[in-house]
Amino acid sequence: MEITLNDFLGGKIRLLQYKNGYRITSDTVLLAAAVQAKKNETVLDVGTGTGGVLFCLHARIPELNSTGIEIQTDLYQLALNNQEINQYKIHFINEDIFSEKSTLHGIQFHHVVTNPPFYTEDLIRNHPQTATAYHQTFDLSRWLRFCLKHLRAKGSFTLIHRTEALPEILAILNKTALGGIEVIPIQPKENAASKRVIVRGIMGSKKPFVLRPPLVMHTETNERTALAEKIMREGHPIE
Repeated sequence: MEITLNDFLGGKIRLLQYKNGYRITSDTVLLAAAVQAKKNETVLDVGTGTGGVLFCLHARIPELNSTGIEIQTDLYQLALNNQEINQYKIHFINEDIFSEKSTLHGIQFHHVVTNPPFYTEDLIRNHPQTATAYHQTFDLSRWLRFCLKHLRAKGSFTLIHRTEALPEILAILNKTALGGIEVIPIQPKENAASKRVIVRGIMGSKKPFVLRPPLVMHTETNERTALAEKIMREGHPIE
């Protein structure tokens, strides 16, 4: 398959990706921007693909110790190639997160992030790689339990997902020790309905639930808003 080399964050990082397979989207950059990590902390990206979230995060905070886990061998290999290009300290694992003999058994991180496959309906895709990356074929609670199992006390969990899945996500998280949950709606335009949500929480926190103001991506003339431009081109964090 043909591979392209693309710039992200205004050229701060360069990533190889398949031209007709799995490709990085704005969700990748937004998820990285929402992670409230500090230098020298550990980060786990569950379902890392070609490593886009972690590379975007390292562009903002280079001194992280990060791990990405990915089931698809071809995407894992591109993640390794992307590491050679960008020279960040990231450990990639080619493994099924539901394997009984997980490499990550007993390991916990300061931050766990994920952009899971989240289309539940049958989709026609041009390549099986994208079907695996985008089509949810598992119980979401099982995926989230894996994430939280590897989150240390007072560590942060960050997720991006479809807005319509928010009730299910909150129902699952409310049965866990994750607290201080924040929801940030992502709106394509100011008067448009949200299509994505970012959900953040802290393991063991007793803080109440917070619904944050929406992040509006584009103006009515389809130009990026000032904040969206900072996030997408400069790697600005979502506070």
